Amino acid sequence: MAAITTRRRTTRPITHYWGLVKDLDDNQKLQLVTMLMESVKPIRTKPLADIPQEEEFPDMDKELYTPEEAYELTMKDIKAIYEDAAV
Repeated sequence: MAAITTRRRTTRPITHYWGLVKDLDDNQKLQLVTMLMESVKPIRTKPLADIPQEEEFPDMDKELYTPEEAYELTMKDIKAIYEDAAV
């Protein structure tokens, strides 16, 4: 068997970057944080006005069930799955 070797780091990445950032002045820290926040924002490709407010599946019936009806339908489906598996 081949021995599994792991490469251990002498320093952790966070320690490295903390060393770079800790000497920045407040304005530079604020600029860095702003850049990081901007880099993780999701990209919006469509203006909000172009996004349809309706459901994506208009052909589906909009049936609302009471909790009891939803439970009965779910249990019926589960029982059918177990009956099919037993056959």
